[in-house]
Amino acid sequence: MDDQNPNEEPGHRHRASLRRIGAIAIPAVIGAGAALGVMAAAVGFDGGTTTVIRESPVTMAPAVDTTGKTTGPQAVSEGRSASELSVQEVVRRTSPAVVLISSTTAEGGALGSGFLVNTGGRIITNAHVVKGAEKTTVTFSDGTVETAHILGVDESSDIAVLDVARTPTGVTPVPLGRSNGLLVGQDVVAIGNPYGFEHTATTGIVSALKRVITSPNGFTIQNVIQTDAAINQGNSGGPLLDREGRVIGMNSQIASQNGGNVGIGFAIPIDTILPIADSIARTGRAEHAWIGITGRELTPALAAKMGLGDRHGVLVTETDPRGPARDAGMKSADNATAKVPTGADLIVAVNGRPATDMADVSEAVASRRAGDEVTVTVLRDGQSITLRLTLKDRPADVGVH
Repeated sequence: MDDQNPNEEPGHRHRASLRRIGAIAIPAVIGAGAALGVMAAAVGFDGGTTTVIRESPVTMAPAVDTTGKTTGPQAVSEGRSASELSVQEVVRRTSPAVVLISSTTAEGGALGSGFLVNTGGRIITNAHVVKGAEKTTVTFSDGTVETAHILGVDESSDIAVLDVARTPTGVTPVPLGRSNGLLVGQDVVAIGNPYGFEHTATTGIVSALKRVITSPNGFTIQNVIQTDAAINQGNSGGPLLDREGRVIGMNSQIASQNGGNVGIGFAIPIDTILPIADSIARTGRAEHAWIGITGRELTPALAAKMGLGDRHGVLVTETDPRGPARDAGMKSADNATAKVPTGADLIVAVNGRPATDMADVSEAVASRRAGDEVTVTVLRDGQSITLRLTLKDRPADVGVH
């Protein structure tokens, strides 16, 4: 694997796979020329109440044998929770907070989706939905139309935060879940406005994790959720929900040969969205938590050559002199381009969670705010060492192609 930075993984294997099927990843937004026209704590979005619901454990229920007798506890359903809702109930509860976003630009306009995240009128959508907008309106499911103020846009993560002065009576924000811990095969529901058909719901599963997509300005977005729930142009900015009605991601791009859905959609994980959206709401600019390393996955073959047995982790090939990793004393390889690096710390865990590849490191960092402290466990000369790092805001010149 090529050397990778946790904020700029190339994702070459992902793009190669798209080339093999003759598809390209495109934003799921309707443009003027289209046919039909550990989560950062205290995410308040500055001015309203946000509902953040953390993962609930699998509920245990009494087991019943063939005679009807209760024999002991068992999981209600493998990988499922008793609090799961029907698709109809997920849609009923969350659809009122999903909005149609219409942007007018000098070139024409665009239609996309968004979702209300707090009682103060904060709405999250994709940056490419409102890029260059001279006027932006949001339409709620009851037909209420409000002019939106764009608080800030971050093209590198394709996130934008909007504000409306009023929301319809009775409309409650969507609950926000976690993207950490998702499983391939998990049921999901997507709600949005494909081709302008308002409040369309589709269902599917998490079909893959740790995908990489390219943002509108060339940065890579990591740990993206792949889903086979139908996502088309106009779905951009809409929520991807679990079966408990919690937002786990924001639908953003599709892999397509002709602009239509082919069963592969991509959603930016909510754990990545929240710290960035919160900084936009608080300050008007996006902050990106940054560790400042380039790393290389320790494959079984490489581990064997290095005499590390069955170890897993990420070899630190380079540290940025401006980064918190260098400040904390993390050691990089003697030669960053060597086939078998020497002298490098091996990252095995971040905040106590195992790290087997750069996506794991990126996920742990991206879900935090600049200024947060994290612990990084490394293996150095056969000894386990725990380093404490204070994350910094990513420099503007890091991560762009």
